[in-house]
Amino acid sequence: MRGRGCMRRRQLVASLVAILTGACRWPWSRSDCETMPDTAPGKIRLVPDHWHMLNVGILKDGRVFFVDTQLDPSKGATKDFVCTFVFDSTGRLSEHSIELIGVRGSYPVGSVRDALSRHLTALGDRSTNDVWVKPFSVLSNGTTFGLIPRQTTSGHWRVEFMPGNTFSFCAPWDVGGYDT
Repeated sequence: MRGRGCMRRRQLVASLVAILTGACRWPWSRSDCETMPDTAPGKIRLVPDHWHMLNVGILKDGRVFFVDTQLDPSKGATKDFVCTFVFDSTGRLSEHSIELIGVRGSYPVGSVRDALSRHLTALGDRSTNDVWVKPFSVLSNGTTFGLIPRQTTSGHWRVEFMPGNTFSFCAPWDVGGYDT
């Protein structure tokens, strides 16, 4: 369920480790379920799961990919997108494709599913795996998309999948923990 925070198994384990080391307090919350690095991460780990992080892995040629939906709630009407991001072997963004599906509620049912299928098919042979990527941003459709580092008012660092902040990744960066 979206908006519930760190409740996935992977995040549960990471949170228990954080509690035991004193980096996280009980109960979990978006602001508490993180350590306190003083700089933005150079890379974050994307770990596929069965809930939200479905389309992440390695292409046949060794590059890594991340495909997902995104939304832009600005300018009065929510627009939906399907995004493909391809990274080189060092985790640096090398190419992207961002497809505007339309204003939410104005496009045919199945449009997002069909676009996701097209994006994944265009990647060719691929495997689902954990990957490491560098934060990035790109401009498309008049909006900034990407995995963008942000320091919270409490001083913690997050990496947010923008523009809709549909994933918010938190330290420790090697765990792949995120909120939705």
